Amino acid sequence: MPVLPAATEDVAAFVRHPPPTLPARLAQARELLSEPRVRPALEESLHVPELRQGVLDLARVDVQDAPDNACATRAEHWMLTAQATWQESAAFLSGVAWQARRDGRRLVDEVSRETSQAVDPIVARTRLHLLGLALRYDFRRVALEEVMLAHRGPWDVYSSALFAFALLGQSKTRGVELMHEVLTAADDDKKALHTLLHGLWLGDALPSRHQHMMSILARPPFRRRTDAVALFWEAGILREMRCFRKALDTIDRALDVLPPGDPGVHDDLVRERALIITARDMHDLVRSEPS
Repeated sequence: MPVLPAATEDVAAFVRHPPPTLPARLAQARELLSEPRVRPALEESLHVPELRQGVLDLARVDVQDAPDNACATRAEHWMLTAQATWQESAAFLSGVAWQARRDGRRLVDEVSRETSQAVDPIVARTRLHLLGLALRYDFRRVALEEVMLAHRGPWDVYSSALFAFALLGQSKTRGVELMHEVLTAADDDKKALHTLLHGLWLGDALPSRHQHMMSILARPPFRRRTDAVALFWEAGILREMRCFRKALDTIDRALDVLPPGDPGVHDDLVRERALIITARDMHDLVRSEPS
């Protein structure tokens, strides 16, 4: 196992053996990031394959804790330093955007809209991903479509997935065509699949919507049934299909596997469970009434 160049032993230990719980990881990450001269060592260690993901986890905390109006530029710095792939960018920035939303930050106002060829391609992609994710998490599908229509390229797979989300979420059939293109290119990347599922979930007027969602949910990243958000979407589709027993089993599974520390998602799961029970009871009541 390589040693982090010029890094402290504490940083190396965190990267290789992070604490088991989220609060403990955050506390230790913030302590490490407060040490002088730690960032140059982390930047070097991004290019050590065995340590890369752990350092990206530290970098995400650094971005999330950035002062107002510095979050986006700090994200650009880390993605550029890491020479991040589109998959790494999608995973890294989805966490940043979700946390910003939970913290009440207006990330949309922080991200530069400049993505022309004069901008470094990784910086441009970071801006597009971050802006797209912020709009996606706010369900601003029309605004996201406008951003994507204004983008002149180059296009990566996750940017295409965000565009598909915007179209699917408005029940536009062009989104289905783009969805199939993303599925062909994404190699079952979980963040890309999540984005497509989110758009299908919102696109209630799309033809064959249930079949499209269940087909994606059957793909390898979801087969272990440990993804609470995917299970939430599955439960909603099963409710709409009037498969109430399966829907309840699915939402209960989602509640079981949801990691602690995200009350917003927990509330969504509880609401979905109540909707399933209400829909089941109403369905049974209608069936029991004399014709």
